[in-house]
Amino acid sequence: MSFRKQKQNENLIYLDENLDVNNDSSQLSLKDSLQDDFEIDTWCEKQESRREILRLIAEKLSGRERQIIILRYGIGGARPMTQQQVCEILGISRSYVSRLETKALGILRRAYTE
Repeated sequence: MSFRKQKQNENLIYLDENLDVNNDSSQLSLKDSLQDDFEIDTWCEKQESRREILRLIAEKLSGRERQIIILRYGIGGARPMTQQQVCEILGISRSYVSRLETKALGILRRAYTE
């Protein structure tokens, strides 16, 4: 059994595994040599845009429009819903949900680009 377990783990590579020793005697690990694709400026821009959109939803949309956008796009951590699910919750037709959603998105688009 021990032999099988060793064989399974033989191809594993750990990020903390030492690859080499630098000229200054410090160790170089695999994670030190990998490129980090995380771009802080892009992340900050996305967070700023997200806050702005949430503010616009709260300030620019009527209660029903706001509710439809929140349900449809899963704002606030909920799972996004279909128009059919939203119409069942609100007790209105799917076509009315569609019209209100289109109107609300137009309002948000115009307000965001101002």
